[in-house]
Amino acid sequence: MKAKTLLRETFARIVVYCGIAKATRSLLWRDRVAFLLYHDPDPALLDKHLEYLKKICDIIPIDQANVPGRGRPRAVITLDDGHARNELLLPVLIKHGVKPTIYLCSGIVGHARSYWWLDPATKNADLERLKRLTNRERLTELGARGYRQDGDTSPEYIGGLNAAQLEAMRPYVDFQSHTRFHPILTRCDDQECVDEIAGSKREVEELLGGSCEHFAYTNGNYGPREVAALKQAGYKTARTCDVGWNDEHTDPFRLKAFELPDDASVSWLAANLTGIPLFLRHLRLGGNWKGYKPQF
Repeated sequence: MKAKTLLRETFARIVVYCGIAKATRSLLWRDRVAFLLYHDPDPALLDKHLEYLKKICDIIPIDQANVPGRGRPRAVITLDDGHARNELLLPVLIKHGVKPTIYLCSGIVGHARSYWWLDPATKNADLERLKRLTNRERLTELGARGYRQDGDTSPEYIGGLNAAQLEAMRPYVDFQSHTRFHPILTRCDDQECVDEIAGSKREVEELLGGSCEHFAYTNGNYGPREVAALKQAGYKTARTCDVGWNDEHTDPFRLKAFELPDDASVSWLAANLTGIPLFLRHLRLGGNWKGYKPQF
């Protein structure tokens, strides 16, 4: 692991010091919008990231993503799932005046439940294989291991933000939808897909008392059916895991992003914002030159 980290950092510093990161900002990012995707970053790390980002771009809330810019690169900070530790980020967000979007799994947050891939029932399980199963098959196998997505878990495995945390963060965070229980939507049947998409919108609105208009695809997997279901449910945008920047020509239901590991250094952040590491990883995982992840 140390060798892998060293290799990653060496590559990142080459990208930065050779001027590739700066050239990318000038030639490709320009006045476009980069969606940054985190999950459960450490507050000190996010603090360093935001310090760096404020030097090179404007950090904007999601509702300003389709507003013409001022000739400067822009970024939207997003976090997926709604992990309980996200509350620890609040002082950092207030310090920098940044309002991120946290896409919530509405069937997990506010409950004594765990995310299926973090539950002890999935210990030693092949998570990638589970993702390829149909949703019904995955839940059946997890059930045999003792996991129920709508069942309470012991306190040490509660994964999502609780009601008090959500209330404390609400003035400083834009909460939106990331399905109810984080299935792979393309492995759901039609009714499951609608329930996860429309049900999450309704639950987020009931939980927080505001409108829910934005969505993030779980695992980045989506297709025409999922886009149609989002439109039918009344969403305005959906963020993918496809790599790239966004402008007025981007399909609002196929917003591109830059996914970051939660332990990314500032150098790795800078390198990722060129799109090179993510695109190489994307190709390695079976993606194509159009930037879309393969659908199961």
